[in-house]
Amino acid sequence: MEFKQALQNRHSVRMFTNQAVDLDTIREIIREAQLAPSWVNSQPYHVYLVVGEALERVRNEQYQLEQKGTKGQSDVPVMPRTEWTVQAQQNMAEWTKGLGEAAREMRPAAAKLYNAQAVIYLTLPKEYSPWSLYDLGAFGNNIILGASDRGLSSMTAYQFVKYPKMLRQQLPIPDNEDIIIGIGLGYRDATALVNQITASRMPLDKILTIDK
Repeated sequence: MEFKQALQNRHSVRMFTNQAVDLDTIREIIREAQLAPSWVNSQPYHVYLVVGEALERVRNEQYQLEQKGTKGQSDVPVMPRTEWTVQAQQNMAEWTKGLGEAAREMRPAAAKLYNAQAVIYLTLPKEYSPWSLYDLGAFGNNIILGASDRGLSSMTAYQFVKYPKMLRQQLPIPDNEDIIIGIGLGYRDATALVNQITASRMPLDKILTIDK
């Protein structure tokens, strides 16, 4: 697939089919993602790939926590929308306003981890350098573009990491690593209303300043 096509086909999918994802394909995606730039080649991140029975255990535990109304407490603090910049708040408000009927499906889909058939958890060592967040972001973006290149869909979401205590109980993630983000992989469910959600991007001249 052409790079531009993989970039344009990338879309946050909030409901996946039950079709399994080939493990060798995911391994290759992660291997290629390692070509991302890294501060002095520090490569500070670790990857936890969860599939099959292990993923179902996590999904079931998460669903139970959601049903109880348990408040999320991710390792990376969540900032209230009111504390974001005015521009960011406007963008979020416009996106929320455009959800329409699909908004009804968002919470149930999230509670079951969007039916993702594989979840990639990305961690950093505690007391990581702030520069490592850029490294991890570049690495994670390579993962989702690599997935798109192979016809897979993805979802990068707080929902995957909102219960770190539960994740450490279910997965071999040590206490000395912060769980930064999760990426769900699978095949897009074309029948799900929640997958019709789109997001616009700001005009280029709103984010770009050219100094000659």
